[in-house]
Amino acid sequence: MQKKIIIFDVDGVLIESHGYHQAFKDTVRIGAKELGFDVNLSDDDIAQFEGMGISSEWHSSAACMAVLLINGTFDLAPLFASIAKEQAKIPVRIRLERAVKRMAKEAGVDPARPVAIIQNSETIQSFPFDIFQEMILGSLGFEEIYGIKSSLGVESYLYEYDKPLLSASSKNGLFEWLQKHERGCAIMTNRPTREMPDAKYAQKLTGLDEIPVSGYGEMGWLAEKFGGEAANYSKPSPIHALSAVLASFGKESNQSLLEAHAASKGEFSEDIMRLDGYEFWVFEDTPAGIISGGAMGELLCGQGLNVKVNKFGITSSPVKARYLKAQGAQVFENVDIALDEIL
Repeated sequence: MQKKIIIFDVDGVLIESHGYHQAFKDTVRIGAKELGFDVNLSDDDIAQFEGMGISSEWHSSAACMAVLLINGTFDLAPLFASIAKEQAKIPVRIRLERAVKRMAKEAGVDPARPVAIIQNSETIQSFPFDIFQEMILGSLGFEEIYGIKSSLGVESYLYEYDKPLLSASSKNGLFEWLQKHERGCAIMTNRPTREMPDAKYAQKLTGLDEIPVSGYGEMGWLAEKFGGEAANYSKPSPIHALSAVLASFGKESNQSLLEAHAASKGEFSEDIMRLDGYEFWVFEDTPAGIISGGAMGELLCGQGLNVKVNKFGITSSPVKARYLKAQGAQVFENVDIALDEIL
């Protein structure tokens, strides 16, 4: 196949996301302190969350608070065991609600408060989402975007801690590769987008400002238009991957989203039908994006299109590698090595 499209995740693929991870650790530490606990979240804990597809820190930090409320100790093993009973294709927040409710009942604890923390984990007026967002955006950005008085007095953790994983030579090779006809590239991320600057921070840091993005803000736009929540449309849904593919052609964002959504309902646009003969590479560090790309391939093949989806897992963590391989991904230590397979 000569027709080729690359889809990149951001955190753990293009960016070494120390900003999100540090904010996650500090959010849990602050929240635990308010509950009377001294807690230090480990890198292995974070890898376990991400390996299970819980890659949004506002979800995982809320889950940590729920564990403390249920067990009175910071032992995440029961949580992970409960999450494992849920299907990975189910939206993250729903999986966590079910897992936490099950944990509470098994511990003989009223599940109302722990479950409420998960339910409100995407609400800016609720802890821990408010604290986490202020760390990510910085206090000035937090006040400007949300119109809420800051409480921490911090600079953006993304600017302070994030590091690019994509080398300059790989970036240059990618842009040279994209000069050939019928090749494309897009970013598929659960970083906030549109009114939020998280994805733009990553693009600037990696020098991929010109690459189109399909992010959580785009999924939120679909939710506003068709109902439900952003999580219903974001990875692992095929809608997320397909909207990124359409955006890689330079198609306007909202139109890409509308066509991807229509395809999930069995209505395939002319541009989607032109994907016949295309080969896709999905670069991900967690299962959700791998599942999204695979589901997109199944959707297109079901319409009679001859397409191929290559699943590239990017991680140096044995924990995350195990989960990626379980989804059929070929695992590479970093994005540069994986790109060498294509460029």
